[in-house]
Formats: sequence, structure tokens, C-alpha cells
Amino acid sequence: MNALSNTSSSTRQKKFDTCLSDINKGQNSLVLLKPDPMVIATKLLARKQLIDTGKQFNMIAASWIQFMIHDWIDHLEETKQIELKAPAEVASECPLKSFKFYETKEVDTGLSGITKGHRNIRTPWWDGSAVYGSNSSAVRHVRTFIDGKLKIADDGLLQHDNDGLPVVGDIRNSWIGVSTLQALFIHEHNAVCDALKKEYHDLDDEDLYRHARLVTSAVIAKIHTIDWTIELLKTDMLVAGMRANWYGLLGKRFKDTFGHVGGAILGGLVGLNKPENHGVPYSLTEEFTSVYRMHSLLPDQLLIRDVNSTPGPNKSPKISKRLDMINLIGKNGEKELSQIGFTTQMVSMGHQACGALELYNYPVWLRDIVPQNTDGTDRPDHIDLASLDIYRDRERSVARYNEFRRSIFLIPISKWEDLTDDEEAIRTLREVYGDDVEQLDLLVGMMAEKKIKGFAISETAFIIFLTMASRRLQADRFFTSDFNEDVYMKKGFEWVNTTESLKDVLDRHYPEMTDRWMNSTSAFSVWDVAPEPHNPVPIYFRLPK
Repeated sequence: MNALSNTSSSTRQKKFDTCLSDINKGQNSLVLLKPDPMVIATKLLARKQLIDTGKQFNMIAASWIQFMIHDWIDHLEETKQIELKAPAEVASECPLKSFKFYETKEVDTGLSGITKGHRNIRTPWWDGSAVYGSNSSAVRHVRTFIDGKLKIADDGLLQHDNDGLPVVGDIRNSWIGVSTLQALFIHEHNAVCDALKKEYHDLDDEDLYRHARLVTSAVIAKIHTIDWTIELLKTDMLVAGMRANWYGLLGKRFKDTFGHVGGAILGGLVGLNKPENHGVPYSLTEEFTSVYRMHSLLPDQLLIRDVNSTPGPNKSPKISKRLDMINLIGKNGEKELSQIGFTTQMVSMGHQACGALELYNYPVWLRDIVPQNTDGTDRPDHIDLASLDIYRDRERSVARYNEFRRSIFLIPISKWEDLTDDEEAIRTLREVYGDDVEQLDLLVGMMAEKKIKGFAISETAFIIFLTMASRRLQADRFFTSDFNEDVYMKKGFEWVNTTESLKDVLDRHYPEMTDRWMNSTSAFSVWDVAPEPHNPVPIYFRLPK
């Protein structure tokens, strides 16, 4: 979609200049293995007992961010394998005593200053590539070539090929929460095709496909901006800020009536008269990749609900069974989902809180998991994902926690007590890192940080979120100069402007589901929570809580 602005294999740039050269000077073992990633995973990350997010964030929300990652980021790998071995001090507690994986491939950027980077094999734009694919062959694979539509099974779930692999744009390292959302947005795409065909009789298959993809991708971006993000950062200030990103301070009603007026502040980023790159070619940075390491959102089991039962208090259904998450990934997961069904899966995820981004909450089942190739086929070697997360940040020259914070003008810590009040965590941090707080890994620091009230993520991650949330919109012509009725067509533009939330999309395709089972205002908070009360005070005039 953004061929004029970038290529599908964009180079992901290192945003900060802090530790670019170590890996290229033969200092790999010192930089990459101190402290040992498997020690960190075992002593500081591995889940002891599930910590969840209460009513704030549910399993749809956890699946959504994975759905977005499948739209945005995947690194090109080398053909050379590396092996990590568990040190004796933790070997008995590690599900794998050793594991092999492929190095990230380093490439020349062709830029001055930042000469090395890594190749992104997914498109970095908000173009719905998790549904449509990141290259022409993937696009052909998912299309019917009839009325612009995409392939979908009769049961409302994804179609599967002869090998049992789902037919959708991106299937690597996925699970049934992601594939359920992919199926939902195939329905959305096909519904847009029907609406456009009804309104504009002269559009052929290609025209219908391209316009429906444009509309559906914008709906996804809008939901992420003004629905998912404000549940993640649940404060009035962030509600105001994210809606201002889309609508401007003048608000939705004004923008719907008069169009984009007054630049980014008054009219919002969406609909600006030209894209803004701030002098830097658009890409998703390694720092962005790092702050999206959110595997702790996943629980150990998915609680399947009985949608044939009578709704309980606050529309809550009974739990019918518990399924281990390890059995819900890849082809085995797809087989299970065909038995569960779309409605049961979505209701079950809606009523279950996801895990919290905290120390001691990384799923242990992810420490012995089969990774996949880009075509969705399994690799022979199991991996310890918790240990690999630590290694990848180091390998890709992402700064350690303190230096990272300095780079974004936040105060670094000088002692472990600055990071957390948890005495057990402080003892273990000292045991693993000694008193050298400069060695603290970014992921560990973000999990340990004291959270701002209402935030499900750390302050450190929030700064990157804030920067990139605006940049993804500002840099894209389809959200700026080409966000108009001429490009989207009047009916498509209206579709985007009247869709405000994931609940709107669910209502469009499964109205009986939300009416019977959803009590909450947002589809991303736990569905049995009370709906948000009406507040007559305009958002910009409310006092902070």
C-alpha cells in the first residue's frame, strides 16, 4: 500500500547511538552472555504464580497486540545457528538444558551515522499485513479474486490448506487468539467489499480489494489508537491524548462536520495535508521491538466458556473447561479452534484477564516451545523464549535499561531500590547483577518498574509507545494527505469514520454475542466489568483522579 514511501522489506533502524559497535568488534560473548540469559530467565522472569491484570485487560487485548506485531515486525535471520547452554546454577530449573536458534542477520543501512541495522521481513506500515500478507504471493494466497473478497471458511474461521495451515497473510509463531482476530477482519474486509459493490457498480475485483484493504487497515489502526491503547493506559489524560491523535482537540463531532481544521493539534494527525517524517526515513526501531516484548500477557491456560449457559452476574458465562496454552499454538491449536468455534473463543477471551507485565510472570511453557519458519512449518529445535528475549535485545544492540532511559531523557536508577519496592526482587537483582545497575537488561527493568497508576506498561515503554503511536500515523500518506473521500471513496471513508472500537466491529458481524455476553464498554477490558459511567464533564476539563 505504501510503495511510494517504503518497501515491504524495510531496514529497521537503531534509534539511539548508545551501543552500536560492540557486536562487530568480536566482543560477542562478553556483551551477549553477561549475565547469562538463562540465569535471568530462571531467576527473574519465570512465572511462579500467575499475576493477572484484574479487570483492566483481557485475553482479546493480549491477542490484539500479537495481531499487531504480525502486521509490523519480524527480523531476517542468518543461516548460522547459535547454542545457549544453561549454567549449572540454574540447569535443574530450566525446561531446556540448551537450545539452538538462528542469529539475526545484520545488513548495511546505506545511511550515514547509523551504518548497520536489521531487515524487517514484514511491512512496517499499518497496512493489515497480518491479514493480507507482506508480499505479492501471500496476497494472492488469501484472495478469492471474486468481488475483491478474501478466503474464509463456512464456520467463520480461517480456511486451511492441505497441510492444515491457515490461509491468511501471516501465520508464523501464532496461536488461536490471533487467528480468531484474523478471521474477524477477513469478515470486515468482505463486508466492506459488499458495501462498496452495492454503492459503486463499476468497481471490478481489483478495485474492490484495494479499497476494502485500505478501509479495513484504517479501521484496525483506529481501534488500536483510540480503543486498545486507552485500555492499556487507563487514565483520562491518555483517553484525551489518543483521541486527540486521531481527531484533534476540536474532537470528533467538529471534525465529522467541518473536516480537518487547524493542523495536528486542533485537527489531529489523521488527515494532515502531507506526511511528516521529521527528516528520518520511516521504520520501526529496535527499541520499538523491545518494548513490545509482552509474552507475560499470556496465561498458562485458556478458560473456555459455555455460551449455551444462562448468563450469570454481569453477563458472565460458566467455565466449561480449561485448555493448556501450549496446545493452542500452530496446527494443533487450529484443530482445537475448529472444535471451539468463533463465538465461544471470543467470549472466552473476553471474560478472561490476561497476565500482567511483571517480574516472575513469564509463562514457563514458553521456555520449551517449537518456533516456526515464515511459512508456518515447525522447526526441529525447541527454544527457551524467555532467555531468547534477553539475548535478542543484546544481539541487536539495544541499550541496557539505564542507558536506554538516559537516551529518552528519563532518570536512570542508581540502586535497586530506585526500581522496585519488592524485597525479593531486590535480593534477586543483586544476586544476578551484583551492584552494577548499569548491567540491568531492558526487559527486566521494564517488568520490575513501579507502574504509573492505570498503566499496564512501564513508564520506560510508554515513552516509546507515545513516540511511535504518533509516528505511525504522521509518516503514512494514507492517514494524512490521502485520508479523504477521493482515495477511500465516500462509502469507505464513512465506514472508517463511524467505527470507533472493536465492539463496533463485533456488533457488525456477531451482534448477538456482545448483546448477550459483553457488559463492559470496551471489548478489551474483562467483559463482566461494569460499563463506564457517563461523565457529563468534557474530557479536557476533568480533574486528574
